[in-house]
Amino acid sequence: MTQQPKLMIPGPVDVWDETLAALGQKVRSNFAEEWRPLQEETITYLKQVFQTENDLFIMTAAGSGAVEMGIASLFARGEKVITISNGPFALRSIEILRAYDCEVIAVEDDWGCAADLEKVAAALRQHPDAAGIAVVANETGTGVRNPVQELAAMAHERDLPILVDAVSGMGGYDLPVDKWGLDILCTSSNKALETPPGLGFISVSERAWSIVDAKAAQGGRGWYYNLSTWKPYREQGRYSPTTMASNMIMGLHASLKRIIEVETLQGHWARYAWAQKAVRVGLRNIGFEMLCPDEIASFTVSAICKHPSMEHEQEVRDYMFAKHNFLVSGTWGKTVGQAFRVSHMGRSSSNDYLVPFLLGVEDFLRTEKGLDVPLGASLVGMDLPGY
Repeated sequence: MTQQPKLMIPGPVDVWDETLAALGQKVRSNFAEEWRPLQEETITYLKQVFQTENDLFIMTAAGSGAVEMGIASLFARGEKVITISNGPFALRSIEILRAYDCEVIAVEDDWGCAADLEKVAAALRQHPDAAGIAVVANETGTGVRNPVQELAAMAHERDLPILVDAVSGMGGYDLPVDKWGLDILCTSSNKALETPPGLGFISVSERAWSIVDAKAAQGGRGWYYNLSTWKPYREQGRYSPTTMASNMIMGLHASLKRIIEVETLQGHWARYAWAQKAVRVGLRNIGFEMLCPDEIASFTVSAICKHPSMEHEQEVRDYMFAKHNFLVSGTWGKTVGQAFRVSHMGRSSSNDYLVPFLLGVEDFLRTEKGLDVPLGASLVGMDLPGY
């Protein structure tokens, strides 16, 4: 049997054994009474990760499905939405907004840069009739963290809601939903929650519910991707209007139990921060540059510019797959061919993945580029306690 590659991509991520074991349990029905304790404990764990008391739903969907649900429920046709545009997943949010006939007011910044708050303030002044702000917290395509706390404060100064795509952010670093007043926040199972793909999550504040409820009668808002459909089921204690992906939720429960009760949420964040440092410091030490500066760098995925000796970033990815069995991502859009992306989520944030990965990149430079790279030069960032 062909050996499966080790995933160093920003999703899906390689997950831990107890999660895989939970996925393989006998299928259970979410309509059975014995399902309720597991469902409720899973939501309790999720709320701890989100740091929220808000309503929180588990969908059978990709993260983009959760984002679509938020957009479809919060904004109406023709409404203006101030949208941060500085990466490929921001462009996806814009595409979804336009699919619902919203008017996008895009605040443009270079890929590799965080949102410029002065530009956002100017857009809000220019469009006092805007219905809200939408932002990608952690831009997976460029490895950039946007200033979500500051953007939320700007929205609330004008009594506007903020919708946050935290698909590759939530669980990977501190994103406190209630403390920052994040009205709609969306994420998925296959990133920092370290579960296979298939589940989307969305939290809804009281401010958001007041807007959703007011717009519920307008129609044209869909059925499944519509929070108004889900609300009565939450009130009945069922949490979903449809059959749920029960085995996926069992896997999620196992992963969250590990994060909350064994590792602790703070320890989980610390592992990702350690892995980020190991990759960024180590690759810099052998001649690579990062796509964005450290102060705005993602803790879940790093975007690394191609080495000066390389014509295309695909070279190192092909080598790492063929010679070291690591799957690493490229980029697209404005940065295609110029950078590759390395995950710090799941098993990729462990010594078992990071050490051979970094040594493999060294091997590429020596073997393919003829560079005199000292053995172990890429490991200089691993001086913190390993995992």
